Amino acid sequence: MLPKALLNSRVKIKVTEQRTPSIIAIIPVSGQVGDIALNPATNRVYVIQSESGLGVLDTTTNKMITNVNTGQMPSNLRINPRTNHIYVSNWLDGSVSVINGRTNRVITTIKVGERCDEIAINTRTNKIYAATISLSSRNGMLTVINGQTNRIQKRMPFIGRPSTIVTDEETNRIYVTNTMNNTVSVLDGNKNTIIKTVKVGRNPVITPALNKKSNCLYIPNNLSRYCSILNLRTNIVHNLQLGRLQSDIIVNPVTNRIYITSAQIESKGRLYVIDGDTNRVIQTKTIPTFTNMFINPNTNHLYISADEENGPDPLTVYQGSSLKRIASLPPVESTGGVAINPLTNRIYLGGEKKIFVIQD
Repeated sequence: MLPKALLNSRVKIKVTEQRTPSIIAIIPVSGQVGDIALNPATNRVYVIQSESGLGVLDTTTNKMITNVNTGQMPSNLRINPRTNHIYVSNWLDGSVSVINGRTNRVITTIKVGERCDEIAINTRTNKIYAATISLSSRNGMLTVINGQTNRIQKRMPFIGRPSTIVTDEETNRIYVTNTMNNTVSVLDGNKNTIIKTVKVGRNPVITPALNKKSNCLYIPNNLSRYCSILNLRTNIVHNLQLGRLQSDIIVNPVTNRIYITSAQIESKGRLYVIDGDTNRVIQTKTIPTFTNMFINPNTNHLYISADEENGPDPLTVYQGSSLKRIASLPPVESTGGVAINPLTNRIYLGGEKKIFVIQD
């Protein structure tokens, strides 16, 4: 899907002059890089470094500024550029660490449940949403945190496993997938109540992609042969048959194209390109297994990386509309974390004990 740092930014996206992408720096870090996010207001990149905590990167010098100790086993992070606060979910602690982006210090740690994984933020309302699970029951929880007071505003019980969270800041709707019940719940962010719960395919464990142009939420189903498309006006789902199990999804909001991969272990994968106007597949392409992908909406460059048994393949760059290959970069051990600076067209891609900086 589109990197969260870009989704959360207020920067207007426009297509820029095309150039050949290249890796301009490789920055060493401590541990495998997980989630990555960029604060466009301060031009700093934040990275989860295995169990080492939160790393802070100065993108002007391409040097790590500091490492912030968070809770045990940090997993996901989000940024509110308006307040310059960074939020990190800690899996083993069942907590959320709140970090001051100016001082790089932990303001507070909020206990939200037994195990905390996915988090999301609405920067307009300054609310943070944390999904937790219980090890002793089938019940999960969605905890709503007030970003101004750093206090829990509400705990919303879920029967099953709340897995991924997507916020629509314009409508103040929150969408939560449930991988145990194979559903998506639609929440009213004003009232902190569930409006509707709809059935989707099996194992919606991949974070859905929000497309404001078509006003749809695209929900990949990891164990079904179709993608579920939720109409955000009617809250009605229809399914798009793809023929293969899904593994990743991204949206280019400029061209209104949706990209879904099926990269399974037993065979070559497939890339499906969907027209957001018609919600029909308009292109397909064979791709390697074990792929990660991301797109720069500014340049319409689609990046696909693959890790084979004998090591990583080159990072291949395609033109997003024609799927014509335009560049092949040196192999990178991509761990999936990526952030894009829409002002500089620099991409920060996480790897094993390093961050790759790509000038697009």
